[in-house]
Amino acid sequence: MYSKYSLETLMKWIFMSLAVSMVALTLGARLHQSYVAKKNSAEEFGRELMVISEEREFSLQKEIVMGQLGPFWREPLPGEKPELVIKNGDQSLGFILDAKNIIISLVEDERFLILVGLLGLVAAVELAVLISYVLTRPLRRLAWGCRQIAQGSPVTIRHNALSPYEFHELTDSFNDMAKQLERWKEVQRQVSRMDRLAALGEMLSGLSHEIRNPLASIRIQLDLLRMEVESIPDDPGSSAGIGLSDAKEYITILDHEIDRLNRIVTQLLSFVRPKQPIMAKVRLDDILPWCMSMLKPQAEKQGIELVTQKLDSDVNVMADNEMLQHIIMNLSLNAIQSMPASGSGREKKLSIATGYSETDRGIKTMGFIRVSDTGPGIPAEIQHRIFDPFFTTRQDGTGLGLSIVQRIVDGLGGTLSMDTSSRGTNFNIFMPLAEDGRYDVDLNQMEVSANEYMDS
Repeated sequence: MYSKYSLETLMKWIFMSLAVSMVALTLGARLHQSYVAKKNSAEEFGRELMVISEEREFSLQKEIVMGQLGPFWREPLPGEKPELVIKNGDQSLGFILDAKNIIISLVEDERFLILVGLLGLVAAVELAVLISYVLTRPLRRLAWGCRQIAQGSPVTIRHNALSPYEFHELTDSFNDMAKQLERWKEVQRQVSRMDRLAALGEMLSGLSHEIRNPLASIRIQLDLLRMEVESIPDDPGSSAGIGLSDAKEYITILDHEIDRLNRIVTQLLSFVRPKQPIMAKVRLDDILPWCMSMLKPQAEKQGIELVTQKLDSDVNVMADNEMLQHIIMNLSLNAIQSMPASGSGREKKLSIATGYSETDRGIKTMGFIRVSDTGPGIPAEIQHRIFDPFFTTRQDGTGLGLSIVQRIVDGLGGTLSMDTSSRGTNFNIFMPLAEDGRYDVDLNQMEVSANEYMDS
């Protein structure tokens, strides 16, 4: 069971007790010393007066004798034994020390000391509260951080300038532990994802092989059927001619559907058995004209403005040029399909830019390609899933496009990042720069067949 008091409360009471004890001890010792000094002085003066009275043969009034003794002496009450006996002629007068008057005089003489002591006591209590707060606050922050980590939230605790050095070391150790846990969680996610992809790839590989064989047979038989139909004379006026025309239309539909199935199977095979990249020195400047020629017709058909921008010249990266074209084509087609239809009143623009990435201490280390659109952006609740296989928001999509893009970028030694908002989405591809002496590849001489475009 938990205790009913906190460490802060315990430390607060401990420091307050120590502070009160120190102030009380110091002030008590000073007042006691003053009390003893006044008492001794009064006793000494009483003894001197007693000696003088014994030598005196005449008597004085009792009030005069008490006035000579001072305010610290009084007459004893009935039953009290006198502490001082003074001979006054033929009679003897007894007196006793008045502790009450001594204390009153002491308080009057030491009033400033008592005031300073009370102020010191208040200051000591406040200091005790502050010290307990300073010592326990880092522990509370560490406890909060542990609860956040237990809930699965990443956390970093900042240093408190008032905390002792040991708490700074404890905070650094906690932050290092939190970072290592985040790295370990990421490694676990990657391992889990790789296991799922391996199992999925093994299944899809066999399934794709089984589907492609009957597709090839269907394609052959369809081509033979088309040849037979085309060899029959076409008479539009006869019923046979009308039936022949319908048969050609049906064959065209079958041909289109077979091509669509073949593209899906090709995507599955590209996902489970990615092609080995052929690395070469690729000049990013050549990508922009290629993008304009390949994408402008499709963009214009959707009423989208295509803009290419060369932020830096002569940027050479190491990549497989064909795979690089696949990446840009897929991201661009996704961008075109994500923008709203005409008449929405929203600007529709597809931008492709190339250049150098941010430099590290003035050294250019990476080239980049940015594909941007002015679509509605990617909702926050699905942003972490867009690179998962078979995840798509379109009814006619396979959900493999972005997964293949990420796999290709990783295989080329680059990185892929994404930032999105309600104003649009940017996909950034970072590739390592090519070293001098590597051979160049002219992208304008490369062709990509239509059935190899990846649709997500």
